[in-house]
Amino acid sequence: MNGLNNNSAPDLILVKTALDKLLDEATIELAVVGKARATDSMIFTQDSATNAAVNTSVIGGGGYFQVTTDDVAPTYEAPVSAAALKTTLIAQFKKNLPISRTFMADQQQAAVAKSVRQQAMTWAASQDQNAFSVYSLGFTTQLTIDGVALFSNSHINQNGDTVDNLETGALADGTLNTSIVSLRGQLSQTGVIAGYEPKFLLTPSALHQTGMAVAKSVLRAGTGNNDLNYFSEMYPGMVVKYSPFLDSTSTTAYFVGSSTNGIYRFEREAFFTDLVDWRYQENDQYIYKMRAREAVDSIEYSGLVGSLGT
Repeated sequence: MNGLNNNSAPDLILVKTALDKLLDEATIELAVVGKARATDSMIFTQDSATNAAVNTSVIGGGGYFQVTTDDVAPTYEAPVSAAALKTTLIAQFKKNLPISRTFMADQQQAAVAKSVRQQAMTWAASQDQNAFSVYSLGFTTQLTIDGVALFSNSHINQNGDTVDNLETGALADGTLNTSIVSLRGQLSQTGVIAGYEPKFLLTPSALHQTGMAVAKSVLRAGTGNNDLNYFSEMYPGMVVKYSPFLDSTSTTAYFVGSSTNGIYRFEREAFFTDLVDWRYQENDQYIYKMRAREAVDSIEYSGLVGSLGT
């Protein structure tokens, strides 16, 4: 571990570089095929934030384009006003890792390395726990800009239409088809069928095996015949991902979504670190500071269908 092999006053830049390298290596090791992360651009629409709070709105209405066979000017519709603003507060993630000066001086690299790797896992878990709470609470307290739950039978879009993006029934061939049909026929904020296509199936960890069998089997899952699997044939690019942070709320719920959906992750400050010298601490400790600022929020229902799975 280069940078810690100094008996006194190690160079802070070298030490921080060594600690950051360990953190990056541990983070890379956390990448698992099929596991959804907060940084996944398919599960969360990624955006940036320039302030401590983000104000968002949606604009819609007007319906389909008018059809004409001549050059008669179209009838102009009344201007469409935006919905009420939704304010998303940016959360700050903070953690300090104290490292004893004597650990540095006595070259206890293994103990320091182990602790840094644990912090990498803790950061990833904290980030994902915050992000996936939007999905797990989407049937109850997680609201969209229209004031109802993220997954609901009673969304009202900006065109005045009622939109239903809530389904029921255990994950299986038939219920997944129902959810996909619902997504494909979903009305946008302008009141038209936008043509959303399923790009992901998101499940709790406990349901991931079922999701893979239903959506990715070569032949139709759960039957005794040799029918082709509609989903794997029609949507080979639809990924099936899981998050263990969904299990605590429900092990039966699942979600189908488009890559352009209404759940946004706003990043104000990407994860960064700093190392404070022991000379500035009363207890003679180095402080490895880890910080990030981001928020995840459900702005609108668009491009999403959720099922309670029961």
